Amino acid sequence: MDAIINRKTSKVLATTPWTPSLSEGEREELVQELLTLAAAAPYHYESTAKYRNDLASGLPFRCYVADAARCRAAVDYAAAQEVQAGKISEMLNAAEVLFVVTWLPDTFGEPVVGREPIPFTGNLRNMEHIAATGAAIQNILVGATGLGYPNYWSSGGVLRFDPMRSYFEVPTEEIILGTLFVFPKDAESRADEVVPGKLRDKGKALDTWSLIV
Repeated sequence: MDAIINRKTSKVLATTPWTPSLSEGEREELVQELLTLAAAAPYHYESTAKYRNDLASGLPFRCYVADAARCRAAVDYAAAQEVQAGKISEMLNAAEVLFVVTWLPDTFGEPVVGREPIPFTGNLRNMEHIAATGAAIQNILVGATGLGYPNYWSSGGVLRFDPMRSYFEVPTEEIILGTLFVFPKDAESRADEVVPGKLRDKGKALDTWSLIV
């Protein structure tokens, strides 16, 4: 319960790349624990068969995981490709792990070159898929908070598009719902800047959004 209440947006920015704080074994243990929490999210419908090739699960979401070294290399790759990554680069400089989380639409809109098919078809199955993926994302964020790691849910910015999308091996037929930055435990004391969530304390009074019927 405490981890849910204490979860908060922490956009950790670093203008220069940080040395990873975890060993390879420690990082792998963290990733496996957070992915296990994501897999515990409720879902109503399995994904369609077209998504069950390299990753065979019927879960309606996928997760692409990059360690600190891959994140730092992404900053150099973006610069070489003349991608204006802005704050995304600064978060990649600091991240211990990055999770790119996608959901898998059942029926499809028109694809845009280098990007997922938006708009997707608005139907019950797709609504359920989005909800399940949001639950998986929340599980990762709450889990990271409970373990003491500051974290940030980004919509992805330039990571949604090629060439950065392809760099992280995210298929264009999947729709990115969140790029989750998990930072070192001491990140907030080391960062050049930490940007808190603007809406954290807005509209939270229970009687302003709930009604007993």
